[in-house]
Amino acid sequence: MFDFSNCVLVTAGASAPSAQRKAAEMLKAELFKRSAVVIDERNSLPADRPAIVLLSAKNGPPGINPPAGAVRYASKQEGFTIFLSGASSKQSAVLWIVGATPRAALFGAGRLITILECRQNSITVPDNKSGLLISTSPKYDIRGHQLGYRSTPNTYDAWTETQFEQYLSDLIIFGVNSIELIPTLDPQEKPTSIMPLSPWEMNIRLSKMLDAYDLDTWIWLPIEDGDASKRENWPVMLERRAKLFEAMVRLDHLFVPGGDPGDLSPQSLMPFMEEVAKTLRRYHPKAQVWISPQGFDKHQRDFFYGYLREPGPKWLDGVVFGPWVADTIEHLRQSVPARYKVRRYPDIGHSIRCEFPVPSWDPAFAETLGREAINPRPYDHAHIHNRYMDFAHGTLTYSEGVNDDVNKAVWSARLWDPAVNVDSILRAYAHSYFSPDIAQDIPEALSNLEQNWRSPLLNNRLPRITYDRWSAIWKKAGNAGQKNWRLQQAYFRAVYDLYVQERLKGETEIEIQSLEILKHAKTLGSESAAEQVRDCLKQPFQSKQTEAWRTEILAVGEMLWQSIGMQMSVPLYHADGPERGAVLDFLEASLNNRGWILARLNSGLALPEEQSRLEAIDQIINWTDPGPGGFYDDLGNAANSPHLIQGDWNRDPGFLSSVQHEFSNGPADYRLSWLRQASCLYDTPLEMHYANLDMSAQYRLRVLYTGRYHSSQTLTANHFHQIHDELTGSKTPAPIEFLLDSSLTANGELHLSWNRVKGRGCQVAEVWLVRI
Repeated sequence: MFDFSNCVLVTAGASAPSAQRKAAEMLKAELFKRSAVVIDERNSLPADRPAIVLLSAKNGPPGINPPAGAVRYASKQEGFTIFLSGASSKQSAVLWIVGATPRAALFGAGRLITILECRQNSITVPDNKSGLLISTSPKYDIRGHQLGYRSTPNTYDAWTETQFEQYLSDLIIFGVNSIELIPTLDPQEKPTSIMPLSPWEMNIRLSKMLDAYDLDTWIWLPIEDGDASKRENWPVMLERRAKLFEAMVRLDHLFVPGGDPGDLSPQSLMPFMEEVAKTLRRYHPKAQVWISPQGFDKHQRDFFYGYLREPGPKWLDGVVFGPWVADTIEHLRQSVPARYKVRRYPDIGHSIRCEFPVPSWDPAFAETLGREAINPRPYDHAHIHNRYMDFAHGTLTYSEGVNDDVNKAVWSARLWDPAVNVDSILRAYAHSYFSPDIAQDIPEALSNLEQNWRSPLLNNRLPRITYDRWSAIWKKAGNAGQKNWRLQQAYFRAVYDLYVQERLKGETEIEIQSLEILKHAKTLGSESAAEQVRDCLKQPFQSKQTEAWRTEILAVGEMLWQSIGMQMSVPLYHADGPERGAVLDFLEASLNNRGWILARLNSGLALPEEQSRLEAIDQIINWTDPGPGGFYDDLGNAANSPHLIQGDWNRDPGFLSSVQHEFSNGPADYRLSWLRQASCLYDTPLEMHYANLDMSAQYRLRVLYTGRYHSSQTLTANHFHQIHDELTGSKTPAPIEFLLDSSLTANGELHLSWNRVKGRGCQVAEVWLVRI
């Protein structure tokens, strides 16, 4: 190992371009943070001390030329080389960071941080030989993430400029060259109670910061300030944009989504955007304009693609593929003329109700962790990146905070090099952001958090293993190490996962006990049985152990609020809403059918006759029982939907052409099975298949429709026999029954297919196939 604890940083000083100066500042600051070593900066090589030389092809310290082997960076403008020379008993070691451009030198400085071993008062190069350490250039030109300073995110809106700049350094380590801001059009917009600056002022300052680092500055600017379909509104709308464009020091790219939000037809959007482009280029002549077809239906997409064909608008530079584009990226790339670039805009921060939901996620996690939890999914997102990488020029991800921090590292690393393996990324992540004492334990422990979500939770052994591993890391880190917000996040998730599992076990047992009591209602009497069940179900399950974990979860949640402004509760930490990472507000979420059972009991006991009351209780007990020779599927639960035809997640991780398990919200008296559905998007059919049926029997089909799409759909058996035409589920969920012709099951099999008529896609919650 070569010792650089007493090194000098050699640079071109004040004469260097801004990006190189920022590279020097970043390198010194990051190494000091990790080692407490103060590094001197000068413009000449020392005679008796090791040195780090930072330069680019045309900008370096005067009179200092790197060794021939140190200029082997690739021809791309962002390529760099890291080279170690002079490491012998006669000469001090020199680390050369040579970038093809000043910005490339910035990425080289970031990469060096992932190589150096830093401990208290110690900086070393963990290598046993000198020479070329790294020579690399990025695969993609667009590599970045969205950092939106608005009320919606779970962290960014609480940040100071200093916190933004620190996170910028963290992203540069992994080669990020682009940041997308979300500005306001109103200079007078007031800050929220947790914002240190007004949205307008922070956006201006962030654009200056990005310019200093020479990072491409994008803005995401949906059309929400007026009806652009009416030309009389254009002057005011264009003037608002002109003020924004003029105020921004740097603006390289403008991205306007067609929908989500916006929802403007392309017939109106494109003419308006032509005028916006003219306005933009008055202030930023080289700025590019990008549009997405998000929210466009088929006719609108056909118009949009046609509009881009010859001669095509010269003011448009690229098309963005993002959530709720009702098309595959393959088809979009094929339909968009080659002269327009395509950029990806993947949602990497959400777990449900999103572009890339967690496949086959346990409903207990969906009910508690919800849409925007801390969600390290390194292997999933590495696959998602590579699955579609050939259809775009790069990516800026959609992000609402740092709950997806690990995913950002994975996307950044693979945008630089799609061949880098996930283990290497996680090792670099651990080495960059954690102390050396625990860094070696981090990669596998992060992988365990992802693995926790891959199997049904109730009897899964991994959450305990994951918790034990993170608990040991947490204790080993000590008080100082526990101030690391990335460690706080991971430890929080490990405790939360095990807490949810233990509560699920307890809540499941309580429901089993309650149903067992109801089975004796004829002997006990309906009133007595109901009273016992009410007592059994009166409180959510808690135990001494879960209470201890709950206390720990709340404590670490407070630490995350203090360290990174993470808003995991609406009342406690000003989260923008329940779906915006407010997982602390769901610690007591019901994980059994308590509300539904009690509501059904109350309505049943209101009946005048004891026999009627007992029949109502019997319906509660036997809700999921299809009877002898029958079948029941809870289609929103991957562990209990055996007849649902699943797709291939590896081929279709966005579920554009296959079924997913969808989770929605509902009243407290809903069954849990009504809060989840099998769901298909757009024109993809939802299908089930039964085999080994009684060929001599007749069957009755019972279906329950729920879901946030509120779509109307048809149902067909065996591809040709229509069970029902256009139908939407009832407002209060209730099964609908259909008697099946015996010919449909005469060969021992039955195929069911739902097809969308109106709405976003098909959704079905429960299906019974009952043998008559």
